[in-house]
Amino acid sequence: MAMHDMNEDELFWRASLVPMIHKTPFKQTPKVAFMFLTKGPVLLAPLWEKFFKANEGLFSIYIHPSPSFNQTVYNQSSVFYGRRIPSKVFSFHRNF
Repeated sequence: MAMHDMNEDELFWRASLVPMIHKTPFKQTPKVAFMFLTKGPVLLAPLWEKFFKANEGLFSIYIHPSPSFNQTVYNQSSVFYGRRIPSKVFSFHRNF
């Protein structure tokens, strides 16, 4: 599973890149991105597996678990395998 080592500024820069070519030389199929924000494994994973396997090529999957969750729960045949986005611990502080 490939992980990146970009900091937040680098990730923001990468995500904000806009292609210079507005028309592609080939037909693209629109995709939907699914982001699973979770403290552990994806809930209802068997149901999601059936949905994704019936609609291959129409989506991208990203799993963003808690940084404290470091189990590998998906085998290589799972649609969730290798889809983890690394996380850092954070907290919200409010200054009054």
